[in-house]
Amino acid sequence: MAGALSLLARLTEFAWETRRRLYEIGLLSPERVAARVVSIGNLSVGGAGKTTLVLHLAAAARARGVAVAVVTRRYRPGPGGRGDEELLYQRALGAGHTFAGTNKRLLARAAAAAGHTLVLIDDGFSHWGLERDLDVVLLDRTDLWGGGELLPAGRLREPLRALQRAGVVVVSRLGAEEDPEPWLAQVRRCAPAAFVAAARHVPAGVHALDGASVRAAGPARVLTATGNPDAVAVSAAEAGFAPVTLSAYRDHHWFSRTECAREHAAAGVGTLLLTAKDAVRWPAGAPRERVAVLGTRWQWCQGGEEAESRIEGASS
Repeated sequence: MAGALSLLARLTEFAWETRRRLYEIGLLSPERVAARVVSIGNLSVGGAGKTTLVLHLAAAARARGVAVAVVTRRYRPGPGGRGDEELLYQRALGAGHTFAGTNKRLLARAAAAAGHTLVLIDDGFSHWGLERDLDVVLLDRTDLWGGGELLPAGRLREPLRALQRAGVVVVSRLGAEEDPEPWLAQVRRCAPAAFVAAARHVPAGVHALDGASVRAAGPARVLTATGNPDAVAVSAAEAGFAPVTLSAYRDHHWFSRTECAREHAAAGVGTLLLTAKDAVRWPAGAPRERVAVLGTRWQWCQGGEEAESRIEGASS
């Protein structure tokens, strides 16, 4: 099995290198749109925090008067035909600032044509068909190098040398009071030309599905279908819940009422805790009593001001 996975990983690298060379020699070329385009992506699969960072950057840009839009893939849409990330962005920014579908190049073109001067591409690092002004890459410090091997042998989407395309690299999910410098030193060796920053996810309150505030205390069963379930459990403990148990489903899974009822029963007298992304996939008619949403916010630990300045194009 290991030999087969290693062979498939080599095929992944061959396909990546072939595509890279086709763009390098000009047989393929990316499209330029009439806006500043910045991708927020991962080097590996899993939840490094792209959605939280995109929401933070969009809010910060909007507060500074920048006409910002988000482009996201409509991945595994739910019963209403929209994806969970699409719904999150629409709730935070409005439908007119969220462009979702299957072709990011066309979506970015539409965002620029609508008058947006800054277009943030959610999960855009591996999208070669769209020219970007800047690539921001997140590395989850709990799995910094994605197992060190390409898919399917490891978790890497691209070889580590792909970091040379990045203008900003962010080590995410640092622990409270953790020194980021040892992690940043590792990244600088792989991406010497990039600006390197560090950040963490901070609990930002708990609320019921109707929006009412909930006290973060007592036992909690974390129910999540996100890319890094363990990180959600850590945030729940940081928020004040104890003990915390975890029930993880496939990323972007849309919960059925039967699943919700079963998980609600398993939570007992404790809180059944969701992330904001899980909450948009909570179906009508599912239990609501003792179901709460754990809010999180992005917090820069090092280099945040400079990173945001580069993303908006104010420095280089």
